[in-house]
Amino acid sequence: MKKFEFVLYINGNIICQRYFSIRNYKKEVLRSMDLKWCIDDCVHIIESDLKDKSVDYLYKQYNPFEKQTQEQVDLTKKDLLQKEDVYHFEIKVDNRVVSQKSFTGNIYPQRVRYSVDVRSLIPRLISHIQEVFSQENFTVEYSGIEL
Repeated sequence: MKKFEFVLYINGNIICQRYFSIRNYKKEVLRSMDLKWCIDDCVHIIESDLKDKSVDYLYKQYNPFEKQTQEQVDLTKKDLLQKEDVYHFEIKVDNRVVSQKSFTGNIYPQRVRYSVDVRSLIPRLISHIQEVFSQENFTVEYSGIEL
């Protein structure tokens, strides 16, 4: 029986790691474009959640009656220019990475990117991966990973 997992990192530190099973696993997925689209969709789910949390955070910090000072503007630019924080998402089969994607965290406020809580996304991520890895038909093959 194969062991499946996904892992989300920030700067090499694990944020979330989950193991799960897949009924009717089709290893052909490892050579299909569906695997690439699957990881793209998972990252999009995470990025959308971070964006929503950023909007909420920034809205709570916004005061329409306070004039923005030059110092506040400079802090925003400084946040974008600091050392890059990189998120990394991997899908593994039997402890081997079969797909991975990285994306920057610097577009999100520090408060949001360092306090990531993806617990509400876990069922959706696992369900999507399970669905793709067990589907019957796959799209155009490419030279992916063979297990």
